Amino acid sequence: METTPAHDLEAVRSELRRLGYLNHGVERFLLQDALRPQRPGRVLLHLTVKVGLLSGVALALALALALVTANAEASAGPVAIFLDTLVLFLHLFPPISVVVGVAFLILSFVLLGVLRLYPVRRIETLSLAAAVGAGAAALALALRGARSLLAENDLAVTMVLALATPVAIYLLIKLIYHGLLTLAIQLTDSAPGARLFSRRWLGLAILSAAFLLTLPAVLSARHEAPPPPATLPIAPGERVVLVGIDGVLPEEMEYLMKIGDLPTLSTLVDGGGRVWSYQRRDEPPASFWTSVATGVRGPAHGVTALDSFRPRGMRTLLARSGPLRVWWSRVEAPLGLAEYKPLLANRRNAFAVWELASRGGAPVLAVNWWATFPAEGLPGLVVAHGAWQLLREGAEGAVAPAADAAAIRGVAAEAAKPAGDGTETRLAAALAPAAAASVLDRALVPDRFYRQIFESRLGGEPRAAALYLPGLDIAAAGWQGGDVAFADLVRSELRAADLLLARAAAGAGTVAVVLDPGRRRLGGEGRIVLWRRDGCGLPPAGRALTTPEAVAAALLRAAGLPQSAELPAPPEGCRWPEPPLTIPGFGQRGRVAVSGAEGKEYLESLRSLGYL
Repeated sequence: METTPAHDLEAVRSELRRLGYLNHGVERFLLQDALRPQRPGRVLLHLTVKVGLLSGVALALALALALVTANAEASAGPVAIFLDTLVLFLHLFPPISVVVGVAFLILSFVLLGVLRLYPVRRIETLSLAAAVGAGAAALALALRGARSLLAENDLAVTMVLALATPVAIYLLIKLIYHGLLTLAIQLTDSAPGARLFSRRWLGLAILSAAFLLTLPAVLSARHEAPPPPATLPIAPGERVVLVGIDGVLPEEMEYLMKIGDLPTLSTLVDGGGRVWSYQRRDEPPASFWTSVATGVRGPAHGVTALDSFRPRGMRTLLARSGPLRVWWSRVEAPLGLAEYKPLLANRRNAFAVWELASRGGAPVLAVNWWATFPAEGLPGLVVAHGAWQLLREGAEGAVAPAADAAAIRGVAAEAAKPAGDGTETRLAAALAPAAAASVLDRALVPDRFYRQIFESRLGGEPRAAALYLPGLDIAAAGWQGGDVAFADLVRSELRAADLLLARAAAGAGTVAVVLDPGRRRLGGEGRIVLWRRDGCGLPPAGRALTTPEAVAAALLRAAGLPQSAELPAPPEGCRWPEPPLTIPGFGQRGRVAVSGAEGKEYLESLRSLGYL
């Protein structure tokens, strides 16, 4: 395309000056590219850089303030928040500027195609429509990412997002509009018919629309946590057992029950139990299993990821960063610009079943459940998630009370010996020696250890006992031994769990077994076997459906605790005792302090298990 003749440039310049475009800084900064006799490609390059830089400033500043506000400790003062916001702005400015620049480049080619195929006289209307579309897409992404930032009901975060988001979107629309208008002027050699965007009513309408779309979405994602009850009355209730088995497909469980390989599970179903189905959500295992144990969906329980990041120069640890996690993990952490830290050590803020059941001094038992490191001191025994690896490293916080750590290490030594059930022989036949040793060390021996600990402490008659077995899910990751060999492994591990269930169900009033497909089938169905000594009635004609959160509600009701309005009702069809009281909520669990050494050891544990 030829460059614009001088007399056309002067006519366009005069019209822009008459409309007032050249009287304002940002508009003049962008539109001056349309008033120079240069090729459109050069103009497009200049505009892409300018729009990317200016938009990057607005968006990065708003996002940095929101992230720091959402993640800062309660003791952080305004000066610390201000400094961390500036530092985080420097980390976010480059990627956001590049993303906006690329998006503007794509819109420019779309505009170029429209002008080539369909000559448009109202170039300002076309530019505004494209800019508003880009702003709407950016607002949708912002509101989607805001859900994880609003999980912990922080009023300051709500205010920042409700005020900063509309302003940032308004500035983004304005910059893209003027950038596209500049390109359109260069391509058509004509000035806009009116100063459309700068009309007060239009700018106010765009800002108001962004605010009206942001506020309801922000408020709907944020729910005030009810205050903790002054007292927590507990009825006599009954002993409850929760067992979670990860990496089991529904058809595997159903087949093994049909051929009689899981006699205890079959007895529970036929003698007062029922099999329920649930739809697996697309979420990390840590979030899913925390929902099972607490009855609260993520991200409300605080466990939304496995890790967190601290960008260089910041004091604030970014545990909640939404879609920006990819930037920290794939770019900044490998380049040494961000420090990689574990998240689960102290982020759970909802009480688990065993924690509530321990009120009043009743003994409880929790073994290897997610979000239990460091182990919190409760009546009874808590063996933290990943304790097998942590104990080998001599890490503190793997067992509570700490006085039991020596005895637990003795059990670990016994579990490391060949079990005599043929597991080692079958693995050696299916896998290369190094692969077989890895599966044993990461998956099968730890599960054996957790089963032994769980069974040995059932004699203390804990009011609530919980066990999580992830071995099959871990072994399935990178399995190279063929489907038949893995089916044998599933059969062997489920039979071992079934034998343990026979011991655990004795003396218990309610048993819940959650069999989840885990990472073997993301988004698939899972199964819940729920048994009550008082019976659950005949199963319905169709498949019974429930949610993972209903498991915790059922166990708490059976244990004699109040019904929380935050939790769903127990699954229908079973005879549940009346709760002693209905309360708004159980309150929020306090944070557990974690030292740097403990955090590093736990992070290495997660990595060795293949979760990171």
